[in-house]
Amino acid sequence: MKIIEKDSAAFGFTISTVLPVILFLIVYFVKFYDRDYSDIWWIPQVGKGIPKIISLCVFPNGLIFYVYILKNKLKTMRGMLGGTMIMALIAGILFFIF
Repeated sequence: MKIIEKDSAAFGFTISTVLPVILFLIVYFVKFYDRDYSDIWWIPQVGKGIPKIISLCVFPNGLIFYVYILKNKLKTMRGMLGGTMIMALIAGILFFIF
């Protein structure tokens, strides 16, 4: 696959931030399909689930990170690590807010 052969920090950062957002939207629409998008931020019992969902959505980054370890793509791994750390920081901050 040609996409796995790319080796740049920007590409790794993009993968590690876009994938969790896509997974978050999938989980959101599956779990909260009967609510409006704006309701999720204002209902406290639903809002408490947001950091947990984000944390679960960051998990697949580890699997992709492992593939790039096997391919020895160090720049992409560096970008993925940075993006994953930022997403984990966002999840941690949201744990304290909600």
